[in-house]
Amino acid sequence: MNPKKKQLLDAAYRLFVEKGYQSTSIQDILEHSNVSKGTFYNYFSSKNELFIDVFNVVFEKMRNVRKDILVGRDVSDYETFIQQGNCYLELMQKYKLYTLFEEAVASNEKELKAFMEKNRLLEIEWTYHRMRDLFGEEKAPYLLDFAVLYTGMLQYAMYFFRQSEKNTQPERVVRYVFNRLTHFVDDVSRTEEQLIPPRFLSVWLDRPQDEVVIRKELFVKTNEHMKRLIGLSAISDASREAHNEVLDFVYEELLERKKPKIHLLRRALDTLDEDPIFCGQDIMATYKEMVDEIVMIRTKSQ
Repeated sequence: MNPKKKQLLDAAYRLFVEKGYQSTSIQDILEHSNVSKGTFYNYFSSKNELFIDVFNVVFEKMRNVRKDILVGRDVSDYETFIQQGNCYLELMQKYKLYTLFEEAVASNEKELKAFMEKNRLLEIEWTYHRMRDLFGEEKAPYLLDFAVLYTGMLQYAMYFFRQSEKNTQPERVVRYVFNRLTHFVDDVSRTEEQLIPPRFLSVWLDRPQDEVVIRKELFVKTNEHMKRLIGLSAISDASREAHNEVLDFVYEELLERKKPKIHLLRRALDTLDEDPIFCGQDIMATYKEMVDEIVMIRTKSQ
């Protein structure tokens, strides 16, 4: 980074923390950074743009630290996730971002509000993808709901915890919120209750939706529903296990294998289609259609 730009960012950060965004003027920043007005406008068109750049620099540091925690560790380990959450909140405190964040959100500056909203959504997206690591793809249709509830509960729990505790320990809050919501995942997976489909992440973040991701999420949900039908059927335990093995095979072959063996998938689908549980059922027709669509999309992309 250019030394002059760094001087401006460092001075602005200190002033925003000490005086607040609204009370800090461009002239204050120029005086504390020992940089001329002309140089300032070489890098930033406004105080808003500078404020956003300050946040971007800090957020990048925080996200890199959080990412480093995961290196060499099992992505499905709950304790690693809790450590990531604790580290992130400790850095929020260290960099005094809570007050700055609240001031930006409360301001009438549309640019700042939009920036903060995008970062809130990026945190929800990160949490959603980490939840998929923790709970598996079969729970993916319900994990955006988890991510929204988790980030919301964490935000308010930390806010009020800071009011009641002088020496706030973020890990205690992260662990408490996470432990409460792990039961939620099992409950909604069992009852198939979904509040917000994961495809809305692409809508919120104004990204083109990944056709494969959408199809996969629908397939996972249908696969789980078929397993429930097997569980409710009046068949022996051995037969139930055999049926589930066929569904697991289709799932793994379709979603986890780099190059699905189409002839084996067809054979598995024929086996299911001829079974009395699924024969002539709408869900079987839907299931086969989903498999065909995902195979076609994946074949095109290879």
